[in-house]
Amino acid sequence: MPKNLIILRSSPDWTNYNLERTREFLRGMNLPEDLVIEFAALWRRHFRVDYRSVRAQLKALALQTYKEVQGAVLLRHEEWDGSGDPEGRIAFVDDDDWMSPGLFESLPAKASGEDGVRWGGLRLGRVFAESGYSEPIVQRRPLDRIVYTNNYAVTLRALHRLGRAALFEHNSAQTSFDQSDFALSTSEMYLSCAVKHPCCTMSINYLMSLESFRADPRREMLRFMEAVDAMRLEDVAEWLREPFARFREIMADAVQPR
Repeated sequence: MPKNLIILRSSPDWTNYNLERTREFLRGMNLPEDLVIEFAALWRRHFRVDYRSVRAQLKALALQTYKEVQGAVLLRHEEWDGSGDPEGRIAFVDDDDWMSPGLFESLPAKASGEDGVRWGGLRLGRVFAESGYSEPIVQRRPLDRIVYTNNYAVTLRALHRLGRAALFEHNSAQTSFDQSDFALSTSEMYLSCAVKHPCCTMSINYLMSLESFRADPRREMLRFMEAVDAMRLEDVAEWLREPFARFREIMADAVQPR
């Protein structure tokens, strides 16, 4: 059995998802509880593929990249009992990000007494500012202390010592990784990608704050697709090329006008 685990955080069946359930999730994030419902309605009025279908397709793409990671098993967090191989590592992921198939093989060998490892993370998406498309649509995040949603893994030792809640979500993991007694390994290789697509919560929160988007989201999506199309496959990491090409297909179809 592969010694590494990839644990999928909470992820609904997007195709059949009742958007009313987003209210509780958004309240927990201190965001307007009708944010996703309003966005989905606006999206539906203008584009051929509805919000839930876009999310479902992007989830399928993400899960495919996780299943292709060598030497690892993908589990939903609900079916994981907290066990694992003491010699392996455990990564936590969202349902719309991507991982290199060579992730675990590319990391430094697990050190004795290691608590966790952090590697370089890519980011796909516009910048959430007026300068939104001044950078390439795929950016290399700085190699610093920041723990993002999918650029870290931990050991069973750390889980037993700190507890699941201290490592499962990246915000809590950041606090744990910053502790002086946390035994950390690092890699400068870029081995995962956070996909800030237009239908993710962070994008929705930013876009819905723009009067121009609320008035006509087609202009924003035109700029988004222009930025995606401008990104040459030869300019991205080799492992990223296949999911990026599929992402381009999904989004190009999704933003076709109704």
